[in-house]
Amino acid sequence: MQQAENSLKNSTLSFIDFAVESGGNTVINHLNLELRGNCDVLLHSRNKNISIISGLFVFNIFNDVKLSGKLYHNGTDIVKLINKIRKFRINGNRIGMTAHLMGDIFSIPSNPTDLFDPEIKVSNQVLDFIPYQARIEILNAIIRREMIKLTEIRDIIRDFDTAHDKKAYTITTSMNFGVLHVNGEMYKILNSGSVDRENLLASLIIGEKTGVNLADIVMLRNYYRYRLDYDGLTGEVYKANIERRHDAETHKMQKSMKKMGKKDFDFMGFRIARPYSEGILKKEVLKIIKNYANLIGITYIEEAYENFPADIPVLELYKLMISIAFITGKNILVIDLSIYPAQVKEIAEYAKRLKTLQDMACIYLCTDEYVARNRDKIFDQVVNL
Repeated sequence: MQQAENSLKNSTLSFIDFAVESGGNTVINHLNLELRGNCDVLLHSRNKNISIISGLFVFNIFNDVKLSGKLYHNGTDIVKLINKIRKFRINGNRIGMTAHLMGDIFSIPSNPTDLFDPEIKVSNQVLDFIPYQARIEILNAIIRREMIKLTEIRDIIRDFDTAHDKKAYTITTSMNFGVLHVNGEMYKILNSGSVDRENLLASLIIGEKTGVNLADIVMLRNYYRYRLDYDGLTGEVYKANIERRHDAETHKMQKSMKKMGKKDFDFMGFRIARPYSEGILKKEVLKIIKNYANLIGITYIEEAYENFPADIPVLELYKLMISIAFITGKNILVIDLSIYPAQVKEIAEYAKRLKTLQDMACIYLCTDEYVARNRDKIFDQVVNL
């Protein structure tokens, strides 16, 4: 057993004899599951509150839920750590530490409407779900698009000619330069073999420039870089607090970085420019979601997200959140469909299509018997709870 545990510690996510009790009732018992790579796993139950599993990754773990067994995530036993966190009195430390540990897991609850403020249009909330690292990458793509150089055009052509999968290379490159929506035209030019490829490709990408204020975009990117580093130090401070140890060096670094951040970003010019820059970023995120849909052959409802959450079909909210999960570059997607079992098949197929753009392990929580019976057509593995 020890050898098996050591092996599973290196998995992305591993449940070993994992059990959950809630309200004195056993909800999950002896769950053994190893999640690696690009797999699709269905966790199925007709009569149990399996939403507790998705709750593990969105901080709903501190009430009457009792965990036992082991849950390894990137080598850390989350059950052991959660039990330590629950003894800690400061809730901010609890949530901060859990977020620090679960940073590469994206969880969609049983009712995705709950993720949104009901009084704000969905399009104005999308940025809240994008972590700083993903925001930095999107802003870098905007900067590359606006500052494209002829040497970069030549590098694209050279690397395309030597690429093993030329379509995949074109998609990745178009994303890196913020022009995913013209990846088809890019591919035609690059694959044409024309002696004029350099000029044609330059004209295509230059034509996509939007004339944004690059100084403001760069400042916003630098702010996110600062927040990424500062939040990382904060996570280490939370961990030290929960483990009842004093990390003087990290505290000192955190304090120094906070002081530096106030000096660099706490001024009127940045506060005025930030809403403008984040508005551009929000539009870029929505554009990527639309392009994802077009790439994988899914109908995108124009202006769909310009409504309030309650006015958008739940299937569209699921699609939005799954697209955002892939934009964030996380490794694991947990999709709770226990309230909407009829949507499982379509949601799973949507996620599978997005996997052609990026690998991600997916866990689906479901109560639908038909989906479970037809599992071989959809999922790599089914676990009946």
